[in-house]
Amino acid sequence: MNWKRAFWTLAAVNAAVLVLVAVWLLQPSPPVKRPARPDVEGASFTVYSKKEHLNAVINDYLAEKTKDHPLRYDVWLADRVYVSSEIPIFEREVELVVSFVPKVMKGGNVELVEPVISLGDWKLPVTYVLRYLQKHAPLPDEVVIDPEQARIYVALHEIRFGNGYQVAAKKIDLAADEIVFTLTIPTNRPR
Repeated sequence: MNWKRAFWTLAAVNAAVLVLVAVWLLQPSPPVKRPARPDVEGASFTVYSKKEHLNAVINDYLAEKTKDHPLRYDVWLADRVYVSSEIPIFEREVELVVSFVPKVMKGGNVELVEPVISLGDWKLPVTYVLRYLQKHAPLPDEVVIDPEQARIYVALHEIRFGNGYQVAAKKIDLAADEIVFTLTIPTNRPR
């Protein structure tokens, strides 16, 4: 009768193992926690650029914004940020050149400081020329001239390019030809 007891013991152990495995497999699992969807205005990319590429974009943007104004000006990046225009003086066109040092501000905007201004071969007082430019230059709404502080503020966060693209400056090092900014592309996906 030993074999009968061994058989029933083995059957009981097998049944217990089956019950434990079934309980383990069928027990409810904790719910999967989905991370919150970030509420972003679009996809952001970090863009590294050179002065020559940015010069083309800046002047294309300015040409579009100032196409109906008689006073034309060019902007280019070299060792500083240069703004050049021709001013009629005594029926002669004289070149006005203003140069600045760009400074990246919190929020990705840019401040142009330490102006140097020349009209032809003459150095001019900064405050006077900035007041003149403030009144007569066809500037985009995102560019604010502050003659009293001798600076120009460029609100990049307000500029919208084609399809709503937006930029924010991260680093501007003209000596090293290193310009870094964030490009945000809006998405149409419902939230």
